[in-house]
Amino acid sequence: MHELRALGVRPGFVTSEAWNRYREYWASTNFKARSEKASHNRKSEKGDPGTGPSKHTRGTRSFRTYEDVLALDRDEDDEVTPNDVFLHVHTKDHDGVTFIDNISARFHAELVRRREKHCDGPNYEIGHRPA
Repeated sequence: MHELRALGVRPGFVTSEAWNRYREYWASTNFKARSEKASHNRKSEKGDPGTGPSKHTRGTRSFRTYEDVLALDRDEDDEVTPNDVFLHVHTKDHDGVTFIDNISARFHAELVRRREKHCDGPNYEIGHRPA
């Protein structure tokens, strides 16, 4: 929708009535306020100053939705952990290795460090939920 709004030209697949309603909404103070807030949130630095905006590839899907989606590709006994979801939404092409930003890489490294320090060693799965 952003591209359509930026172009300002109604595409053929959108009716004139729908286009006019979109334009009215885009001109509303409610839309402008929400747009400004979303823009500010996307630019915020969740880590230290200078680390850049926090990023993920999750979109608007919930964490729980991603647990369900990832579970579809696994055996019934292979539980999806919070770490699995974190790696899926914070790595490029969901490869589980190439983090999309330094904040995500540092956060994950800290989780691994704490897991190894406080749990059953390096083989303990992050996010494991005991039965």
